Amino acid sequence: MKAKAEPQNPNNPAERFTDSYLAYVLARASFLISNEFHEMLARQRIPVMRWRILAVLSDGALSVTELARIAMCKQPMVSRNVDRMAQLGLLRRDVDVTDRRSIRVSLTPKGQQLVRRLHALAKEHEAAVLEPLGVGNARALMAMLKKLIELHAPRR
Repeated sequence: MKAKAEPQNPNNPAERFTDSYLAYVLARASFLISNEFHEMLARQRIPVMRWRILAVLSDGALSVTELARIAMCKQPMVSRNVDRMAQLGLLRRDVDVTDRRSIRVSLTPKGQQLVRRLHALAKEHEAAVLEPLGVGNARALMAMLKKLIELHAPRR
């Protein structure tokens, strides 16, 4: 019978490439942590894309193009979800006052109420994720991640 493999030591040069490749480690952490929150959303019967759109719009009205960019999703998918969410009374579309050809999407009072509840769940989850790191490390991690985003975000 084969012995169970020992967990690989991070200082071991024989570790898998992905174990020390920054892009993979970031993606894996995001995947695991996001999936935990997605399970919470599923219990609330909130689709992940609906959460993303609500969370992004909680800071104010945006065009569908801006919304798709910030929500990290393709515009057609965002448009379909915006349509559905408008039917549910969570969002509204208004003509942009500065560009009458453009539409701005914003939360309705019903959408604002839902996103406040979901923000509370998200912050509880975030606190549980960061708590084992300690306050100083959690702040440092967030600062470093924001710096990486700043350094690698496309210039607009």
